Amino acid sequence: MLFLSISTWQPEESDQVIEHFKKLRPPAGVNIMNQWVDISGGRYFILYETNDAKAFAEFNLPWSDICYIESCPVMESTDFIKLMSSKGV
Repeated sequence: MLFLSISTWQPEESDQVIEHFKKLRPPAGVNIMNQWVDISGGRYFILYETNDAKAFAEFNLPWSDICYIESCPVMESTDFIKLMSSKGV
């Protein structure tokens, strides 16, 4: 399943967040698809795939001391439209 996570942090935490990013190594079971940084500051977007709840937690929990992380399952819009069409929606 694909997840999109948005991490946000306070400006005074930027140095600490950069150090976390330098060490970013996803656990087994998490496949990073792509990642982006808001160049105006304070946000990081990451698209990754996992079917393992433990790996999901291992990937996100170490950041919780300096970031607020909002994660949601996502799918490509064309796949979503096909799914909804097959359900008669």
